[in-house]
Amino acid sequence: MARWIKVSMTLLLTILIVWGALRAAPPIPKFFDQQDKLEHILAFGALTLWLTALTGPRRWKLAGGLAVCAAIGLELAQTFLVASRQGSLPDLIASLIGIVLATLFVISVRHVIRNQKQPVTG
Repeated sequence: MARWIKVSMTLLLTILIVWGALRAAPPIPKFFDQQDKLEHILAFGALTLWLTALTGPRRWKLAGGLAVCAAIGLELAQTFLVASRQGSLPDLIASLIGIVLATLFVISVRHVIRNQKQPVTG
């Protein structure tokens, strides 16, 4: 995939997350209590997976670190830039859970691929 497509998709995903988090009211209708925590897990899991695809699976620490910085920055932005929203530790924890789950997925897949037995030919 061309690098510019990867970078464009990363910017689009980041803009969608920031847009949703910094709106005066959340853009997704609420269907159950604590739904926003699930949204944080899914959004930051997706961001981490995409950043890993962008940077390469060997750089999963970089991708995870960038996602952590984004999660912290987003909660700080909600606290200081949006009068009707407030950053919260539970939201940050949900975002970090999404990052950890995505990172564990990447590590697991890399482990499986590396340890696959090559078929015997000949």
